[in-house]
Amino acid sequence: MHVILEPPDWAHALQSDLTDWQRAPVPVARLEPITLPDDAFFEYAWVDADGERRPDPANPNPRLNPWWDFASNLQGPDYRPDAVAAAATGRPRGRVLRLEVDSKLLGETRRALIYSPAGSAEAALPVVLFQDGKAYYGWGRAPQVLDRLLAGGEVAPAHLVFLPPRQRTREYAFNDLYRRFILEELLPQVERLARCDGRRVAWGASLGGLLSAQLAWERPDLFQKVVTQSGAYLFSADMDLTDPFAGNETFLQQVRSESSRAVAWHLDCGTLEWLLESNRRVCSALAQRGHEARLLERNVGHNWTNWRNGLAAGFRFALDD
Repeated sequence: MHVILEPPDWAHALQSDLTDWQRAPVPVARLEPITLPDDAFFEYAWVDADGERRPDPANPNPRLNPWWDFASNLQGPDYRPDAVAAAATGRPRGRVLRLEVDSKLLGETRRALIYSPAGSAEAALPVVLFQDGKAYYGWGRAPQVLDRLLAGGEVAPAHLVFLPPRQRTREYAFNDLYRRFILEELLPQVERLARCDGRRVAWGASLGGLLSAQLAWERPDLFQKVVTQSGAYLFSADMDLTDPFAGNETFLQQVRSESSRAVAWHLDCGTLEWLLESNRRVCSALAQRGHEARLLERNVGHNWTNWRNGLAAGFRFALDD
């Protein structure tokens, strides 16, 4: 697919999936035609003279990025949303519980949602813990995706736990105290309301994927499977967290140097985002250390369209028995 973007009169630069957004905007004077795979989902925005990112006024496609309302999108002729995710509409069919955890570690009350499929609320089931819980529950519609897969007999049921952050970057990036909160305070309260059969899955996107990987790496006695979507494995404990492009891959170094009980890993990542090579390195290192590990790649960027399209595949991996 060849794309020629015509800048509005007020545009000074283009930011997009291909420019790592903030890191490498392309001045309008240097714009060239863009070549993308025919099945790509591509996001971009124009930057005005004041540095404000604005959607393309010439693009009529609905803007689908819940974090960036300025992100316009283009879809290649062969792009198709995941069929299960596209059909996952309406309200969840099961039980939703609202949980409040008075955390002594964090010194505040935290909230979470627990979803149990219809007819399974009292059963002992696997527990799937989602970081960025509000987004996975609302924008991702993870409960509805699970409902569709259950109706088709593709997966087994599970209790889904949706935990939203408050200070996302600070909590998700190498924060020992926040991980202790999850392990010592959140999970015990969750599992008093939704019985766990001993199987747990850590699941997250971007920095939430990194946090999920850390949880499972440190506590393989609790988590047997991990799903990360565009995991921020490039990050390192010593980096400037406002610059997500220049980390030293702390988690990769852990995998290469530390011992851990084998955990099964499902990674997915877009080919149009800066984290792809880091995800490839982590997947390879995990496999070399004896873990079951696979990486799915799609011609998309770092966004919720990508991650929602990956939900069904993640559930099939996580809940295959």
